[in-house]
Amino acid sequence: MFRISDRYLFWQIFKATLYAVVALSLFLVIGQIFQEIRPLIVDKRVPLILVGKFILNVFPMSLMFTIPWGFMAAVLLVFGRLSLEQELNALQLGGQSLPRIAMPVFVLGGLLSALCLWVNVEVVPRANARMDNIVYEAVERDPKSLIKPGMITSQLDNLRIFVQKKDEEKLHSLHLYRLPDPKKPGSVGEYVYAEDASLGVDPEKKQIKLTLTSAYIESTDKSGQLNIYVASAAPWKVDLTRRKKYRASSMTEGEITELLKNPPESFDTKQSTKYLSSITQRYSFAMASLAFAFIAVPLSLAKRRKDSTSGILTALLLGAGYFIFSLLAQKSNDPTLASVMLWTPNVLCVIFGLYLFHRVRFL
Repeated sequence: MFRISDRYLFWQIFKATLYAVVALSLFLVIGQIFQEIRPLIVDKRVPLILVGKFILNVFPMSLMFTIPWGFMAAVLLVFGRLSLEQELNALQLGGQSLPRIAMPVFVLGGLLSALCLWVNVEVVPRANARMDNIVYEAVERDPKSLIKPGMITSQLDNLRIFVQKKDEEKLHSLHLYRLPDPKKPGSVGEYVYAEDASLGVDPEKKQIKLTLTSAYIESTDKSGQLNIYVASAAPWKVDLTRRKKYRASSMTEGEITELLKNPPESFDTKQSTKYLSSITQRYSFAMASLAFAFIAVPLSLAKRRKDSTSGILTALLLGAGYFIFSLLAQKSNDPTLASVMLWTPNVLCVIFGLYLFHRVRFL
């Protein structure tokens, strides 16, 4: 049954965690936002509404890391302060053991782990998938707005577009290059030039429609023979339906499982391991908050911190060490070894935390 002290500690750590998560998320995300927004606005000319969607979808991914880090920092700061102000001594004199005093920490750690599990398994993959579609949506809305005179436009797969100038009605001096698809054996390249071209979109067929004036089309067939076509006017279409991209971070667990049941011919053992590790990583990362609870409480008492910055620094360093294991797991070709490496930090945190709980009794 929760006591007054339990509720007090729970809300103190909860509020400190909330502040820490917000601060760390801004710190981690703001650099990525500025790095990605500039090419979206300046080079790709993506509408501001889509830029806003990009910003909203960046934050969920940061929560995979900032919730455990923020929780650890909050526990270090709150328990360090309670220790310095002798409040912990008062609770212990009242007959409570340190593990009993720390019970709200484990309860909150469990709740945050459940939240992280939902974020990692459902929210983050869908947010990443939406981010992958932002530029595609801009092309579908207004393809002409993405074409900047004097610059090469490359928003569509295997397609490069260059124009000398454009106005409201036409593109002038159009150069279009369709590159061979390396994933499709036998695919060929194509070059198109037109003095003028009008551009539109067929939303039903998902195609960009170009009407070329004084067109010159040069292509190579599968036998390597060069074919040249010249026409005063010619229709030319670009298919907007893209080849499905298999990116583990943008796929839910169900999508990954279905993919591995019927993998494409190009998939090898290393790729399959990467996808299996992605599923394991989401569950292991979700348990980070609960694992950090075991080491944060005794560590805050053992070090007797006198300032707040040292607590945050220690949390960042320990958190970084925790997530290094995931980088090592991604390089493994053995799915079993990768799973062991992903779960090892959680096990080590619990074991080391139990040791610290035992040791801190003598401080």
